[in-house]
Amino acid sequence: MFMEHLALTYKCHSSIGNSLDLKKMIEEVLHTFVDETNALSGYFFLIDENHNLHKYLSYKEISCFDENELKDHLSTFNIYDCPNNNYKIIIMPLTNGAIFLVYENKDINFEYIGSMFQDLIVKLNISIDACLNVQRMKNKNKMLKHLTQELKDQQKELIDSDKYKSNFLANMSHELKTPLNSIIVLSSIMRKNKNNALSDEHVKNLNIINSCGNDLLYLINDILDISKIEAGEVSLSLAKVNINDLISSLVDEMRPIAIEKKLNIEFNCLLDEINLLTDSHRIKQIIKNLLSNAIKFTEEGLIDVILEENANDISIKVVDHGIGIAEEKLNHIFDRFKQADGSTTRKYGGTGLGLAISKELANLLGGDIKAFSKLGEGSKFEIILPKKTDIKNISDDSVSISSQNNSEEQEIEEIVFFDMDAANTSENMQSKIQNVVLLNCDKLTMFPIVVQLKKYDIELTQVDSLTDTFELLEKEYQDLVVIDKENTKTAIDEFLNYCNEQNSQVLILSNDDTEDEKHINKANVKENLTKEILKRLGK
Repeated sequence: MFMEHLALTYKCHSSIGNSLDLKKMIEEVLHTFVDETNALSGYFFLIDENHNLHKYLSYKEISCFDENELKDHLSTFNIYDCPNNNYKIIIMPLTNGAIFLVYENKDINFEYIGSMFQDLIVKLNISIDACLNVQRMKNKNKMLKHLTQELKDQQKELIDSDKYKSNFLANMSHELKTPLNSIIVLSSIMRKNKNNALSDEHVKNLNIINSCGNDLLYLINDILDISKIEAGEVSLSLAKVNINDLISSLVDEMRPIAIEKKLNIEFNCLLDEINLLTDSHRIKQIIKNLLSNAIKFTEEGLIDVILEENANDISIKVVDHGIGIAEEKLNHIFDRFKQADGSTTRKYGGTGLGLAISKELANLLGGDIKAFSKLGEGSKFEIILPKKTDIKNISDDSVSISSQNNSEEQEIEEIVFFDMDAANTSENMQSKIQNVVLLNCDKLTMFPIVVQLKKYDIELTQVDSLTDTFELLEKEYQDLVVIDKENTKTAIDEFLNYCNEQNSQVLILSNDDTEDEKHINKANVKENLTKEILKRLGK
């Protein structure tokens, strides 16, 4: 009897094995239980959260019981007598299921048979739980793949929709500007009233028309600019620019507007004359927008424009003592169509696009804009421009370079172009994904290793046969193949030679104490395999 016990335990352990296929494992376990203990039939039921039984598999099935009769006997291991007294049923309760073995009602030592099964219940529970977890993960992965595809489709639709919107705004802006320019020009001529043919009331109305026309033109120009930026159609015209003279002339241009509000603009230049290779029109557009905002939101006091030099860049600061911006709103002022709050728009007007456009243009020139403010105390906006012109997110065919002066006395620092496609390619090179194949490796053992290696941009593929691995290697280059020698029944010499021809590295997991760079003892897999893979891939 003792030897039979050992034989059954060994066979059952072999049946349970390391398989993560629930159906395959349960089939082998039932076959072993029934054949080795001379049972008539065996059944495996899954138990749901409501303690209902669901038949999953059976072996040599016979009609001798109703599973509902056995629901009340699942709390502990026991032997159930069928009502007709022809059969006895051994009931083995498990964490997520139950096994029923049916025997003829003969003189059989059922307690002894039951004691043999007790040793296997813990192992069965662990294996079944692992199989169910793998199945749940597979189901979740299917769902995630489906959701990922849906998100990709939605993303494509949004990108297309955004593109159509930008093109529509750009086209409409052009169409609106044509009649609007005529309205502005004609109203400007007529309000001068050179022949005194118009009354004061008519002139007043023409002034309103002209003013509203200009306001509408600013709005259309903002929409046109933001549409061009979104569509990637902004062009830059680079030339040598004396930044001191550029800002000084711009301040002089804006000063009369400030004086109308009884404000003053002061320009403080804290550096020697410096030349930048940049787009003067775009810099003027940025500074003009910041000065216009400073004048708009300041009731009294001084507006300072400060030009400073740092090691690698210059900064242009526009400082006002106006209404200021609340701290919680400061992070959103460069968002499109946003001002400090709704009341700001109603009181001061504007589209909320000016700062967004300025930020985008500064970024295109390789610079940035920062904002500092306190509510009721004023604001400071700082434009940072690099001394070495660094054009970002724009292809070089959208940039023209010219010289404003043939007799250049000062040498311009070299320019570096960052084409959008080239930049993306560079990023891809830096984060190149490396491929690793795990052949016949135990999935439970490999799971934490797979999770850890994902952090290093390593793509792992688990396969269960040499045939599948050959096909995988033919389709795509694999940087490394990890093979479990003990789980691979066929000879692997030919496969190793093939990997060598493909320049794919190989790591062999085995129970041997072979000491060479290709072998790792399976007993040390958890401790050493991750380090060895990273070492082989140069991580």
